[in-house]
Amino acid sequence: MREFFITGLAALAVAACNAKQSEDANRATNTDATSQSNEAPHEKGKILYYKNAMGLPDTSPVPKKDSMGMDYIPVYEGDVIEASDAIALQSGMIQTIGVKTALAREETFSRTVRAYGSVEPSTRLQTVVSARVEGWIEDLAVAAIGDEVKKGDLLFRLYSPDLIAAEQDFLSAIRAGSEGRAQSAMRRLKSLGLQDETINALRKNGSAGDHAPFYADRDGVIAALNVREGSFVKPGGEIATIQNYSAVWVIASLAEQDLAAVSKGAAVDVDFPEIAGDARRGTVDYVYPTVDSKTRTGKARIVLDNPDDQLRPGAYANVTVPIEDKPRLAVPSEAVLHDSNGAHVIIALGDGKFAPADVETGVVAMGRTEIVAGLKSGDSVVVSGQFLLDSESSLREAFRKLTPVVGEPPSESTGTTPQAGAKEMENVDGER
Repeated sequence: MREFFITGLAALAVAACNAKQSEDANRATNTDATSQSNEAPHEKGKILYYKNAMGLPDTSPVPKKDSMGMDYIPVYEGDVIEASDAIALQSGMIQTIGVKTALAREETFSRTVRAYGSVEPSTRLQTVVSARVEGWIEDLAVAAIGDEVKKGDLLFRLYSPDLIAAEQDFLSAIRAGSEGRAQSAMRRLKSLGLQDETINALRKNGSAGDHAPFYADRDGVIAALNVREGSFVKPGGEIATIQNYSAVWVIASLAEQDLAAVSKGAAVDVDFPEIAGDARRGTVDYVYPTVDSKTRTGKARIVLDNPDDQLRPGAYANVTVPIEDKPRLAVPSEAVLHDSNGAHVIIALGDGKFAPADVETGVVAMGRTEIVAGLKSGDSVVVSGQFLLDSESSLREAFRKLTPVVGEPPSESTGTTPQAGAKEMENVDGER
């Protein structure tokens, strides 16, 4: 038994010596090959190092094989070292994941400000009928709110002793041929509210009735009616309000930060959710100088034509204000990705290669996003399938932070990669 054990130890010792000699021989051979490879001329230039054929973040100064037996690929002097976070795909894979690209180009479009509002009557198209003399309403021609009137239609007649006395004085001056007195009497009639057509009728007919007629000054509808047949009115009392709806206002509520971008005369688009397909173009007529302290919104007044009377006061409106219409370098909005570090896009480098690029964005409108920095006109960006490419790129970035960068040459001082150097230190510590 003892002899068998001694014989086994001797065999192991011989095998260890042979293995050491073989390892020394291989190391010498590899060193010579490396020296020859690095020094030997090649049509592509001098070999700098070898990289993993599968794209893993591992390089070697000498030829070697990976765990699957695949040879590492030489990187020659003059070769373009690819970005560490770039990826390459075969054409079949590009089609499989549906990668589509678009060019960054100069386009003219504007930023949009969105607001909500409501329709209100235009006070510029409103007439208030008031009494300037006391009297009684007779022959009331408008009986209810909503009655339509045309300019020149009779509204009511007023019985007023003061008006009758003023009319008689006017007619007396005309009969006497005193033009100065007639002009004075006419001015008094106007101050009492008598209209030009009634005064002209007095001059023409030469006689006055007991009831003075009053007519509508504009087309519209009766929006307010404060009297009834036989009502007594005093000077200053409002009798009726005539409102014309051929144009209306939309009072829009704008966010405080958008007020400075909206100015008088700006064209706006207004649509009405309750009126399908009814979108209209209007003009900003006035921007109110105050801000609501509770809602932090300001108001703008927009004028809209309403020839069909479809826009009714109180209706809800969506308002879009295009501003800063000018040329911008832009890409489709779906090409821009966002993460905790900001916005970025995937650039198509050609030959199936893709790489992420950080960008600074600006105005977003009409499906386009302005690129303030990070791209130039003509750059090709991925607009479909970029999420898969971005995930792959992020995975590569994670590997890069954990291991040597793909495409990083070996350290000249040691002749090995940082990973190999770490293994040598581990071996030294093991021997210690």
